[in-house]
Amino acid sequence: MKIVFCSNYLNHHQLYLSQAFISAGIDYRFIACTDVGEERKKLGWKSLNDDYEWVVKYYESKESKKIADKLIKDADLVISGSFPMKHLRKRILLNKLTFLYSERWFKTSDGNIERFKSFHNFLSNLYHRKYLNYRKVYMLCASAYAAFDCSIYGNFKNKCFKWGYFPYVEKVDVNKLIENKRHEKVELLWCARYLEWKHPEYVIELAKRLKQENIDVNINMIGVGELFDKVRIDIQKYGLENVNQLGAMSAEKVREYMNRTNIFLFTSDFNEGWGAVLNEAMNSACAVVASHAIGSVPFLIKDKQNGFIYNYGDFDEFYNIVKKLILDQQLREKVGIQAYYTLINEWNAENAVQKLLILYDNIKNKKNNKIEKGVCSNSEILDKY
Repeated sequence: MKIVFCSNYLNHHQLYLSQAFISAGIDYRFIACTDVGEERKKLGWKSLNDDYEWVVKYYESKESKKIADKLIKDADLVISGSFPMKHLRKRILLNKLTFLYSERWFKTSDGNIERFKSFHNFLSNLYHRKYLNYRKVYMLCASAYAAFDCSIYGNFKNKCFKWGYFPYVEKVDVNKLIENKRHEKVELLWCARYLEWKHPEYVIELAKRLKQENIDVNINMIGVGELFDKVRIDIQKYGLENVNQLGAMSAEKVREYMNRTNIFLFTSDFNEGWGAVLNEAMNSACAVVASHAIGSVPFLIKDKQNGFIYNYGDFDEFYNIVKKLILDQQLREKVGIQAYYTLINEWNAENAVQKLLILYDNIKNKKNNKIEKGVCSNSEILDKY
């Protein structure tokens, strides 16, 4: 079986999925249409396009373009992410099975999508629908809200499936991992770029209120960005000595912090398409407190079982959940263990490959989707804003 994965460039989010395809005996190629940008490189991202023989660099030469175009045309299955639609046109016109995969299309801080319902956007989507609604084009949703966005213009009706990003999943003795988290002080972690829609101010407000209630914890913040200095000033202003800004660090170092963290704070709004940091925190058996607006959250978290979901914008709810977890060691450890097994048993690259092959067979043989939950199950339309 020949599978081609098309995207902008190979990164650590796609690497393990690619390796899982190859381990499954698939004749697999990854087609990269560009290289890693300078901004990403500054954040520590490494270009992997040159490291693997199964990567075809579309941008490199006319010959590589010819090779890539033929691979796309001849493959049994093509998965296409951030890749120009024009390169898929011939394949789609031949009505060959193609999966587009995408985060949500229409991102806003508050979930208000009215501005995307304009006549201009309607005409633009009509142009694309002649491709998107072909019988053998389907959507792999890398956001729980992608199916809703598709539905606005009638795209992919009953053709959306749960998908996501599949970073490295580490299998460890989870009991030893939990033991490693038993410190004198409960440790909290926030890990993101310091951007407005990531809402680092939640950490400041949380630390202020905990201080007022004499609840002593240690809070680490990993990342850099335009709001870094503002947060630093606020930490000094309010005397929050227990809040540590650690700056940027490697993915490996981030995982070291996660492995000792008790509670992971994920505070983004509806602009967070997926949020692979959630996969990693759950794999590290953190008790996660996450905004409902984040694309990965409704897929990965079952509220109060393997994590906690608060309604975006409701700081009081966020604070009360975090406080409860700080004061209840048994609860946070129980939730953290369940989070770990969610990644081990379901949301990992190997399982995604096996389920995608089942979905491929179901579609090819015109059978109903037999996958009832998790990866590759039908993605329902969510409109919780």
